[in-house]
Amino acid sequence: MSHTTANEIDLEHLVLIAGGHTAFSLLWTGVELGLYSLLSNEPGLTLPAVAERLNLEHQPTRILLTGLTALRILRKEDDRYFNAKLTDQLLVPERPGSAAPILGWQAHIVYPGLMDFAQSLKENRNAGLQHFPGPGNTLYERLTAHPHLEKIFQDAMSALSAQANAYLLEGVDFSRLNHALDVGGGDASNALALARKFPELRVTVFDSPSVCEIARQNISAAGLQDRVSTCAGDMFSDPYPEGVDAILFSHIFTIWSLDKDLALLKKSYDTLPDGGSVLIFGMMGADDDTGPLSTALGSPYFLAIATGEGMLYSWADYEEKMHQAGFASVARVDNLPLNHGVIIGSK
Repeated sequence: MSHTTANEIDLEHLVLIAGGHTAFSLLWTGVELGLYSLLSNEPGLTLPAVAERLNLEHQPTRILLTGLTALRILRKEDDRYFNAKLTDQLLVPERPGSAAPILGWQAHIVYPGLMDFAQSLKENRNAGLQHFPGPGNTLYERLTAHPHLEKIFQDAMSALSAQANAYLLEGVDFSRLNHALDVGGGDASNALALARKFPELRVTVFDSPSVCEIARQNISAAGLQDRVSTCAGDMFSDPYPEGVDAILFSHIFTIWSLDKDLALLKKSYDTLPDGGSVLIFGMMGADDDTGPLSTALGSPYFLAIATGEGMLYSWADYEEKMHQAGFASVARVDNLPLNHGVIIGSK
């Protein structure tokens, strides 16, 4: 008699993986058509009522609702439909902390690019970038030629940052620091959260010129121009601002090869004063490369689309590079939710 172990896959799990593209399409369509917002505002609608509100025919509505109910995105009681609890919390675009923008990034950027995952593996490059024509060899360069996609990307990164910021703020005490540099800080979501939490802290966002313009608009809207600023430049070739005592890389090192990450750490070491700190924040892979699932599913995007060289690395990978860069004291903050963590190197 055969026995199923924890490391073996069952048939239902295999069916879900094989139909993953369909499952995602059902999930994203619920956002795109406003279904989750509708059921959040009017819970308990029947199928005919949903069809009328969404301006759909009966059969398409039935297919959509059946799929989302089977996926447990919706809950059906008698003939009435409700958002699942997590759906109401995370998939209603109008709600603070909504993950809906992340699904938009998946739909418009990740899904098209991952069509070429096998080719990317064979050629060890981001073959999926061909779906985004324009100058440059990375997605981030190409997006400047596609303002609509760049906004989708930045909105998704902002949503990811909004979710992750709470983990960073609860895991690390920035109150002892004076001036933090957020390298690749995007639209300033990280910087603004840090400035609000630690009122004596100054934060500078270091990113490309077009992204810094978005950041400046958000900083101005928040009224924090006195403590949050921007500095446009290339993180590899341009000098970092002087006078910072902490350098933060939030969800950045996953983009590049470990050799490039080491170069950034060495640059940070040279920039920081004695006693200064470098912080790597993001999702951390297991040291034995067995997962977790979130990092395993996230890594193909970096190979096939983003840069052709990154992945979600393990704790041990980062610690090794920290020591090689010269940071003698390296510590883990490993009790954060959703496989997030911080590695802190002190000079």
